[in-house]
Amino acid sequence: MATRTQGSELNAAAGAVPAKRPKTGGRVKKTLDQLLSEARIRDELAGMNDDTVLPEELAAIYLGVSVAELRELRNPAKNAAGKGARLKMIKPIRADAVGQNQKVLYKLGALREFHESNTVESSFEAAVNAGLYGFVSVQAPFFAQPEKRSDRGRVTLIAKAWDRGDPDWARRFIDVFEGKLRVVWLTPATAASSRWAILKAHKAFSKPWLAALKVEGQAVRAALEGTAISEVATEQMPERTQRG
Repeated sequence: MATRTQGSELNAAAGAVPAKRPKTGGRVKKTLDQLLSEARIRDELAGMNDDTVLPEELAAIYLGVSVAELRELRNPAKNAAGKGARLKMIKPIRADAVGQNQKVLYKLGALREFHESNTVESSFEAAVNAGLYGFVSVQAPFFAQPEKRSDRGRVTLIAKAWDRGDPDWARRFIDVFEGKLRVVWLTPATAASSRWAILKAHKAFSKPWLAALKVEGQAVRAALEGTAISEVATEQMPERTQRG
C-alpha cells in the first residue's frame, strides 16, 4: 500500500481548491406544503374577531412576513416617515421585568389596519410609503416634453406616467407614440428638483416628499440636541466620576 509523506500532504493541501463556505442568512425558500399550511392559517385567522390577540408567530403568518421582519416593522425609527399606519402592538411589562425583551402580542384588528394601509398598486407607491429611501433610490417613469438643444440635458416634466387617475393619461401615451412627448425614468428626488410645465402638478408631486424631509429634519435636530445635552452633562461631571 502506498503511503503519503508529510511533504506530499502539504503539497496536496497547498494545491487543493478550498471548500465553499456554507451560505448564511438570506431568504429561506419555503416548500409548497409550508406555503399552503400558512395560507390555511391566514384563512382561519381572517374569520376571527378584531379583538382576537395573536402571538408574534401567528401575526407574522397573517401579514406574510417572518418574525424578524415583523420586529423591523414595529421599529418607530425606521417607520416614522412612512405614509402607512404604524404597526401597533400589545406589550405587557411586569413590574420586576429586566430589559426590553418582553413578550409582544398583536390585536387582529391592528394587523388588518396595517395590512390595508400598506396595500398598494405599484412598487413606486410602496416606495412612497417607505419615506426617504424610496425618494432617493427608486426610479419611476415620467412624461416629459421632447428634448430641445437649448435644454442642455435638463428635462421639463409634464406628469407621472404611472398615474392612471390622470384624465389625460391614455392620451399622453398616444403623444409619446407620435413624438409629442417622451418618457424619462427619474428618482422622485430628481423629479421634484426638475422643471415642470405645470406648477400645480409640481406642487402636488412634491408635497409628500417635503413632508418626509420635514420629519427627517425634526429627527436630526432632536438628535443633535440630545448629543449637545449629553456633552454638557459629561463636562459638568466631576473629574473622578469621568475617569470611572
